[in-house]
Amino acid sequence: MPLLIVFCGFMLFASANWIIRKFGPVTYEQILFHLNMPFHSEVRLILSYLQNTVMLGAIIVFLLWLFTSQMYRLKFKKIEKIRSYIYSHRWFLSLGWFIFCAIYFFVRMNVWTMLTYHSYKREVSNFYEQNYVLPQNAKITFPENKKNLIIIFMESMESTFAQTPRHNYYQTDLIPELHNLAKQNIHFSDSEYLGGEYAIDGTQWTQAALFAKTCGAPIQLPIKEVYLISPKGEFYPNAWCLYDILAEQGYNESFLVGSSGTFAGLDHFVKTHRNQRLLDILHYAGEQGKKLSYKERGESIADKKLYVLAKNELNRLAEQNKPFVFTMMTLDTHFGSQEFSGDVCGYKYGKKKNLKNVVSCADFQIGQFVEWLKQQRFYNDSVIVLLGDHLMMRNPKEENLIRHPLNIFINSVISANKTKNRIFTPFDIYPTIVESMGAKISGHRLGLGTSLFSDVATLTEEKMTLKEMDIGVRKSSEVYDWLLYGKKLK
Repeated sequence: MPLLIVFCGFMLFASANWIIRKFGPVTYEQILFHLNMPFHSEVRLILSYLQNTVMLGAIIVFLLWLFTSQMYRLKFKKIEKIRSYIYSHRWFLSLGWFIFCAIYFFVRMNVWTMLTYHSYKREVSNFYEQNYVLPQNAKITFPENKKNLIIIFMESMESTFAQTPRHNYYQTDLIPELHNLAKQNIHFSDSEYLGGEYAIDGTQWTQAALFAKTCGAPIQLPIKEVYLISPKGEFYPNAWCLYDILAEQGYNESFLVGSSGTFAGLDHFVKTHRNQRLLDILHYAGEQGKKLSYKERGESIADKKLYVLAKNELNRLAEQNKPFVFTMMTLDTHFGSQEFSGDVCGYKYGKKKNLKNVVSCADFQIGQFVEWLKQQRFYNDSVIVLLGDHLMMRNPKEENLIRHPLNIFINSVISANKTKNRIFTPFDIYPTIVESMGAKISGHRLGLGTSLFSDVATLTEEKMTLKEMDIGVRKSSEVYDWLLYGKKLK
């Protein structure tokens, strides 16, 4: 029993370290969201967790058992004295260790903050009633000649990777291609230099960032059924998202991702919001007549192959007689080191797959893809939006580092009067994308977002602080329940 207590304590200690190392600071919603997702999409992640917690803990406990129960046979007096003391005080030591690990887990995981934020869910608020603009009720006018839309969600791409007077954390510019594109086009920043939006609770991971930036609301829990966002299996059925708006305008819609579409409920999101053409590893396996195993569904397509598929799909869409919206999500920079194509980029920062090489290679490939787009006949008729989905889920050693996801708008139909020193959130990206296409939104607001192309202040510039918004979105709301579960509004 004492050894079991030691093992449980080690699991708390190792789990906290593994989660922070892999994900950085996490939220209550983020943990529950991923626990409710299909696990086959993250096989390598699960193996990493088991190796660094369960397996390592079992080895340590076995060695401890070996020491306390078998070392007396060697008859070394000093070792026997230590062994005897540990064995005699095994209950006291094991309980002391467990208490230490429990406190360490509580502090390291910032459990108190999680519990405090979760307590807000018991409060009923009119936050959404006062601040949420129903997009389906908004007056949106599109130009006669509709622009195509190409959105690239760049996995974990931060403005922090650039070298500016504000950022020099990596002592070099890891993203020169994106940095130049930001200078040459439209980039919204919180400062005079490369920057971006401020994260709000329920927007800090991939699916939450996608929802926030295309639907104007956060993902808040609970989730009632395994990997289903609502009891009907729909992903926020009453949320009127970017894809709903464009489908109403006659757009063809395709969504390309280098993993299984089942990851994080993406297939439910795509199906719920106008049943876009979802291109994932299951789709391409089906085209080849293959049936992927459970493990193979957890694999991913490297970005160098994903861009080839993107070019093929864009050419297909361009042949149609309708405007199109094409969305893709890159994956190489997942956790900072998911995939590195040395044959494409070369090794600029040491002969290994490290964060610098991976980010630099991702930047090079995005730059090459944009250059390819410029050579296509549909380029001048297309708005291209490059978005970092969220911050890289790794904790930089410099805790006070100012970090923001990157955003770049290429070929925007309109210009912005103010792009620097803005206080904005992922929600503001939604109406900003719509207006970048030349559409006019009455009031310039959709969901919780305000178009950054307008002269209207965002909610966090005009009505509330970032902390107040962070708390506001957590509280219970009839409007939010309607978005999530499809409940009828009173």
